Amino acid sequence: MINIENSCCFTGYRPDKFGFPFSVDNEQYCILVRRLYTGIADMLEKGCTVFYTGMAMGFDILAAEHVLTLKLARHDIKLIAVVPFYGQENAWSNEWKERYYDTLNQCDEVITLSDCYHRNVFSDRNRYMVDRSRFVLTYFDGKPGGTRNTLQYASKCGRQILNIYETDPVGEQNARFKAKLILIPPGEDLP
Repeated sequence: MINIENSCCFTGYRPDKFGFPFSVDNEQYCILVRRLYTGIADMLEKGCTVFYTGMAMGFDILAAEHVLTLKLARHDIKLIAVVPFYGQENAWSNEWKERYYDTLNQCDEVITLSDCYHRNVFSDRNRYMVDRSRFVLTYFDGKPGGTRNTLQYASKCGRQILNIYETDPVGEQNARFKAKLILIPPGEDLP
């Protein structure tokens, strides 16, 4: 039996689904980065030391990079990459390939679920991570797709979902940022 008590997985969008550029020159991106960092810190406060990333472009890799930064100060943290299939990064830009390989090389464990792409490879990856996690940290604004499906599965499994999409704007303006993570109780419908 898998102990999920100290585990968290990430699910969120690819860069093109965010609606703003993944660039430090973009204010919305900088807010996302602060929310994500605060969300991961909150997971650590809740006792999470094992983090699962699906290694997709966008939210997954960004979250993994933040965990790796925190690992520099906290040696009890473990980052596990769950790669859906060999070669998932082949069609990506050079920038995302570089971030993917850099992240993989620093993970404590890399699990590849399939030798090749098949229709359910991404949902298999997402279920694998949810099945091994107590918490799901997400950026979800209601768009249909893989993130919504993963959160619906997590809710059915009784996982605690923490959404960093909405936070306290006053905290952001005052530079004393503290996320108000949105806890979606198990079994509750998603927006």
